[in-house]
Amino acid sequence: MKRTEVINKAIKHFNVFSYLEIGLGKGDNFRNIKATYKISVDPKGSATYNTTSDEFFTHNTSKFDFIFIDGLHLEEQVHKDILNSLDILNKGGTILCHDMSPISEEDQVREYVPGRTWNGDVWKSWVKLRRNRKDLEMYVINVDNGCGVIRQGKQSLLEGDSPLTFKNLDKHRIEWLNLIEPEDIEWLE
Repeated sequence: MKRTEVINKAIKHFNVFSYLEIGLGKGDNFRNIKATYKISVDPKGSATYNTTSDEFFTHNTSKFDFIFIDGLHLEEQVHKDILNSLDILNKGGTILCHDMSPISEEDQVREYVPGRTWNGDVWKSWVKLRRNRKDLEMYVINVDNGCGVIRQGKQSLLEGDSPLTFKNLDKHRIEWLNLIEPEDIEWLE
């Protein structure tokens, strides 16, 4: 299962009208999203808004039912994108973050290497939120390098302050990410 299928199943299940995609890339995902109203943000390419996500959030006045974050794959940028997205998320809305479960240490490096999988270190922002935000429901679906779902809700905070290294992610992956198999998620059926 790929991110596009996860998003479209969520759109159907949660009755999504408005969709925002941060990080368009080649646009393959965006073109196949089945939301009634959708916009994209990316400083390059053919996005609806050719700007950075920081700049978009500064000027945006709209709210959205669903926000997909797959922009710059760096912990600090994804953290800002998540916090900014929470501010413009409609009640009952969903945020989906891609690349939350890198398979290898080489996949989670901060520098993009052409021809290689690049998840970046975005998983670190996820763990920090799980350590600090009781007001969110967060889990990562174990598909397509990890699709992280964020909704308003409740969660127990992660305990401990183990350093955010790939070795520790591998050791604590299920707990840190709240990793769930797709067959265990009702709305993915």
